[in-house]
Formats: sequence, C-alpha cells, structure tokens
Amino acid sequence: MKLAVNYSKEAHQLVEDAVIEVDMFKCPDFSKELIENAEKTKPCYVHFALNVGDKQMNNVDWDAIETLKQQTQTPLINVHAVAFAKDYPDMDVFTNNSADRNKIIGAAIADLEPVIERFGAENVVMENVVCRGKNENMIKAIIEPEILTEIVKETGCGFLLDTAHAQMTSKCLGFDVKRYLSQFPLDYLKELHITGIQSDEKGRLRDSMPMTEDDWDLAKWVIDGIKAGYWQEPWVAAFEYGGVGPKFEWRSEETVLIRQVPFLRGLL
Repeated sequence: MKLAVNYSKEAHQLVEDAVIEVDMFKCPDFSKELIENAEKTKPCYVHFALNVGDKQMNNVDWDAIETLKQQTQTPLINVHAVAFAKDYPDMDVFTNNSADRNKIIGAAIADLEPVIERFGAENVVMENVVCRGKNENMIKAIIEPEILTEIVKETGCGFLLDTAHAQMTSKCLGFDVKRYLSQFPLDYLKELHITGIQSDEKGRLRDSMPMTEDDWDLAKWVIDGIKAGYWQEPWVAAFEYGGVGPKFEWRSEETVLIRQVPFLRGLL
C-alpha cells in the first residue's frame, strides 16, 4: 500500500526538501490551485466532502468531481456514512428500533446509488464517522458494524477505515476499540486513514492531531492485521495529521511530521 499525508504547506516543504518521504499527498476537494501546486512535488489524490444518508446528492457537482478524479491519481470516490440527528428529530440517538435502523440503512443506500451508477461500485468507498452519544449530531446506528456491513454488502462498494473515528467513537461510547473495529467490513477494506486524537480545552476529542501511544498501538494492530492477511490490503494509508484552512493549518507542525511520518512508514 502507498503512504499519503494530508497536504499542508509544512508537509509540502518537508517532502520537497527530502526530510520526509511519502508516496502521495491527500488533498481536499475545494481548491484546484492547491492540488496543482501540490502536484509539482508529489502525485495527489482527492478526498471528497461527500455524505451518504443526508439526502444531499442532488446538490453535488458531479462533473467537477469527475474532473478532479481524472486530473489526479484518485482511484476511488469516497463518501461518509452519516445519520445526522437533525434529519431524524423524533429518533433517539441510541435507537434499537428496527424500523428506525432500516430507515437509516435505506437513506444511505439511496444516496449511494447515484454515486455507484456514475463511477461503479468497485470505485466507491464508504467511511466510518464519529458518534459521541446523547445531545450530539450523529445517530448511533450509522456507526454500528453490522449496519455498515449491510450497506457495503448490499451496494458492493468498498470500505474506508478511519482509525481515529473508531477510536473517538469507542472512547465516547465506552467500547473496546479493537473489538469494535474488528467487526467492521474489513474484507472490503480499500483505504485506510490514520491520525491522532486529543482533547481540546473543553475536553472534547478531536482528530488530525499528533499520534499518542494509544493511537500508535491501534495503528500497529490494524497494520499487522492487514499484513497477516486477516483483512484486505488497502491501496493507500493516509496520515491525516494537519492540513490547510483555518481548522487545520494551526496543527501542521513540522516537528510532528518529521517525527511521525517516518515512524508510520516504518510500520507500513
């Protein structure tokens, strides 16, 4: 599998100066100029801000997505499996009602259909998101392994595992993260995201942070499982530390990249 890193000015300079070694940059989809600049140094692939389950597919500029896919080395169209609480105002976050769960599954599959029709199921991957529990924005059903597995098997799309999202969900809901993660549809694994999680000043967990000992332990466990043949090998493992824009550029420290990118490459 290839190693990618979130594009940032810091990562770009370190790669250009041969301080760190990666195969690709992982770029957001909102700036063609950024992608063209990144491609001067390394190949790029695009991570799209697409959700399935919130009925917004009619608002997507598919031609723009197809253009970015063709202009970069982006083999797969990614989507995030969501069930926002605002879209289900009468549904309990922890619902176990079969009708509720079927409604959530149906919404995700309905949104996946136009993506699959355009790009082919083999070229689409669905990512696990974060559920924090009561009074938060995500219905728990959409992060449950059996529901993610049902959607993947029903549609034939691939799976994108985000270890930080699984770790955050597990810490918020009291899961054993390895037991939880091992139930995901990892026979369909096609892309892997790895980054650290840390608490903000209010104690709320966030990702795209430096890796901690717990984060490395989980990443190593997943990578060892892939190497052992327990799960399908993804085409890329992306280190999602840092990035661009106000939400991410403040956490793109060169010292972290210099220390942690080579360590991840060693694990891979």
